Amino acid sequence: MTDVFGDVRCELGESALWDGERLYWVDITRGQIYARDWNGGPTRSLAVPGPVGSVALRAGGGLVAALRHAIAFCDVDLGTVEVAREVDEPEGNRLNDGAVDPAGRFWVGSMDLGERSPSGSFYRLDPDLGLTRVFGGIICSNGPAWSPEGDVLYHVDSSRRVIRRYDADPATGELGPGRLFTTDHDCYPDGLAVDAEGGVWNCKWDGSRVVRYAPDGTVDRVIRLPVSRPTRCAFAGPGLDVLAVTSASLGSADELAGRVLLVDPGVRGLPAPAFAG
Repeated sequence: MTDVFGDVRCELGESALWDGERLYWVDITRGQIYARDWNGGPTRSLAVPGPVGSVALRAGGGLVAALRHAIAFCDVDLGTVEVAREVDEPEGNRLNDGAVDPAGRFWVGSMDLGERSPSGSFYRLDPDLGLTRVFGGIICSNGPAWSPEGDVLYHVDSSRRVIRRYDADPATGELGPGRLFTTDHDCYPDGLAVDAEGGVWNCKWDGSRVVRYAPDGTVDRVIRLPVSRPTRCAFAGPGLDVLAVTSASLGSADELAGRVLLVDPGVRGLPAPAFAG
């Protein structure tokens, strides 16, 4: 059974994020960050300058957000947007999906807006706001997500239809060589989430489904969705036992396209880490 959360219909919904009381998400192309309490009430919004690829929690309150060519600190309640770090990206690129690792570092990737050129990069923002370009050669960066122990990072290059896994050092954030985790042929892998058992959940753009993979890359279960373009999922609710799935109405005629959907994954997730800077 699929429920609908809130009344917002996004053009390019993304970045579902649970903070323990409310759900956040964004509309990338409209430059909006949304927040709604789990038990109802109005949906709050914050407009940012230009597109917003993703948001993550910040330990000091509010959010860290990936804007087009900058990382910013945002607060929906205060209505504030403060650029924390500029990112040197080609004019035809923008920052896209991002997340915080268990040690409190914010990782974010970029993409070629035409989704043709491998001009994208993957960055790590440390709590002192030092920015490291970890690797490049990406067409459209999505993810990332980590194993429960923080020793494996999963990263998506959607345009190439691949998910890779990297051995990660939880203490330093250093990554080993990437290895193919899985690939798609009839759709595009988009955003990721990892559950408390280490299962990897991936939204399938143009695939109308969310797939759970075992840590060895084999398909464990498939949840069909009433939208063709799901974008990212996150474990939400007081018990972290609901999967919140954002979606896009861009290029879709599905009745629920662009809405946030709630499904029962049959497993629990882990709390989202907060950026320590």
